[in-house]
Amino acid sequence: MPATTIRPFADPRGPLALAPAMPVPPQPAAARASFGLRLRSRAFNALFLGYTFFFVLAVYPLLAWPTRRPLARVMKVYARGVLWLMQRMAGIRVEIRGREHLPASGAYVLASKHQSEADGLIQMALVDDLAFVAMKEVGKYPLVGPVLRKLEMVLIDTDGGPREVATLAEGGRNAAASGRPILIYPEGTLMKVGERGKYRAGVYHLAAGLGLPVIPVATDVGRCWDRRQKTKRPGTVTVAYLAPMRADADKRAFMAALEGTIEAECARLAAKLLSV
Repeated sequence: MPATTIRPFADPRGPLALAPAMPVPPQPAAARASFGLRLRSRAFNALFLGYTFFFVLAVYPLLAWPTRRPLARVMKVYARGVLWLMQRMAGIRVEIRGREHLPASGAYVLASKHQSEADGLIQMALVDDLAFVAMKEVGKYPLVGPVLRKLEMVLIDTDGGPREVATLAEGGRNAAASGRPILIYPEGTLMKVGERGKYRAGVYHLAAGLGLPVIPVATDVGRCWDRRQKTKRPGTVTVAYLAPMRADADKRAFMAALEGTIEAECARLAAKLLSV
């Protein structure tokens, strides 16, 4: 069954064909955006920020609720609303592949490439009760910080030392005990399309310590919604869930396999675009 373009409130499924590793073709130089594209992007950005601001204010009463679940359900509606805005206002359609690789229930780790501020919102729209791994400073941000803390996200110390490992392990245990999927970006930061950073071993320690399967996630969302860029370019982007991996005793081998799997699929997505 061919992959399908998702609608914001649909539950798409599609197969995923793995491809051998190949070099990522160079991205074209950023051309000056047309007036129409700049205007469309500004309209989207204004609507996105306004929608986010008022939605967060509207959910503040749920912070007093005894559990996080009502807030989590409402934030999923918010994320689906962002997908609707992306499609209708910015002309960005999201194609999902490999949903069959996601466990039907229970905790697991999503190890994702991170190219865009939209990455986490797309995952929130698709995966129920998702726990994000983020730096603890995010939990102190005005307005959104209390919401993230109420959602019980995995907020970690990012000093790179024992404290980082300890906070990741503690937050991961709490999320896994509730049967929640955990989203982590192994590179730890936003990357431009076609670039890769150092894959950090936190994902290994998280999965190995909790005995959880790891689902690699490849994407090319940054082609249309690039990191920290105001201009949003219309097009179809892909989020691909790849075959599950296990974090066995050989940390170095696992990390090499995880990086190779994600980067090869990202390269395949880029090459497919150029071949169209």
